[in-house]
Amino acid sequence: MAQSVIEALLKSKIGLDANSIGADAIASAISQRMLDCGIGDIASYLGKLQASSQEWEALIDSVIVPETWFFREPESFTFLKHYVLCEWLPKNPQGVLRVLSLPCSTGEEPYSIAIALLEVGLNPTNIHIDAVDISKKCLLKAQRAIYHQYSFRGNTQLFQHRYFQLTEAGYHLCEQVRQMVNFLQGNLLDNNLLADTLPYDVIFCRNLLIYFDRPNKTRTIKFLEKLLLPEGLLFVGHAETGLLLNSYFVSVRQPLAFAYHKPLASHPVKHADICLDNPVKNHLFERKLPLKNIILPQHTQSHISAQATKINTKISTQNLSDNLLETAKILADRGCLDEAIKLCNSYLRQNRASIEAYVLLGQMQQAMAQNEQAAQSFQKAIYLQPTHEEALTHLALLREHQGNIASANLLWQRIHRLKNK
Repeated sequence: MAQSVIEALLKSKIGLDANSIGADAIASAISQRMLDCGIGDIASYLGKLQASSQEWEALIDSVIVPETWFFREPESFTFLKHYVLCEWLPKNPQGVLRVLSLPCSTGEEPYSIAIALLEVGLNPTNIHIDAVDISKKCLLKAQRAIYHQYSFRGNTQLFQHRYFQLTEAGYHLCEQVRQMVNFLQGNLLDNNLLADTLPYDVIFCRNLLIYFDRPNKTRTIKFLEKLLLPEGLLFVGHAETGLLLNSYFVSVRQPLAFAYHKPLASHPVKHADICLDNPVKNHLFERKLPLKNIILPQHTQSHISAQATKINTKISTQNLSDNLLETAKILADRGCLDEAIKLCNSYLRQNRASIEAYVLLGQMQQAMAQNEQAAQSFQKAIYLQPTHEEALTHLALLREHQGNIASANLLWQRIHRLKNK
């Protein structure tokens, strides 16, 4: 009973959904804190927890296990550099690029951002990076900026030698990069968090939403939308891409970057704005307009439900197969995942070798918390193309999130071999 109360308090105070990490993990954290406090009864510990803000911080530190390293998911940083050079800098030659890392954990992510921006030639005076985390313990480690080899997984030796000095305590980050990051303690459930800050050009919010329940996921996505400038860039974790299907953000469709643009402005879409017989136009449409405002076409086929019957555009029988996948994408972007999955399965019954459809199906299934079905979809895509990096990465991250580290590591090794061929 006392643990249930603690779980409820964790949800109300920091948004943590106990199901996301499991009751056993929370029980283990509570047991460790009871041991550290010399308390043998969980009811007594609950009383201490309710009376002590310091103990709350200690429990949060025990529950939150930071899992991060420098240049994690390197494609995100590659795309960040491309965005800065090709989109942001031409429009803001003398401007200051504002970046937010939330949560920043022990600092590897915001420092990676700083290094990436230096590598593309930006001056430190033209870069502002805020890094926010709820854990005071993590922030202290981030500000100390001394790391061990575990934080340098992957092909990071070049920047490691360039920006770090090996000391007896570990690898010490150079002062120039340390000074580029402004660390702040904050709770996403605090309505005043970052209330007085200017909006950001780029936000990294990776692997946080997966720990929230649905209301807090929705609330956080709206909060990020408010913090981001129009045409700004949002990076999320792989397992979170499905959560943005019903949001204002538009995918940049860059493989493995897991990045989204915030459109310039929301406006109603006329019926003629979307031509489902023209996949090229549809693709441009998806890139430029907020998909939550799309009114969907009227379909006469029985397998398409009334959720999709909003526009009187008719799809010819001849083009039905191709349009099924396109319509599934649109429905997914609107958050109609059940219907989108049905259409995707209908498409696959006619196109059993479509890797794109299996990957899309897997993403939607994962967004619906159908993790094993998602894994099977990704595996089918990999069976059809064993070197398909996107499907391999989706499956590796899914297995990692499920706690199947051995399976995930095998997949990461496979991806690493592909990249080094």
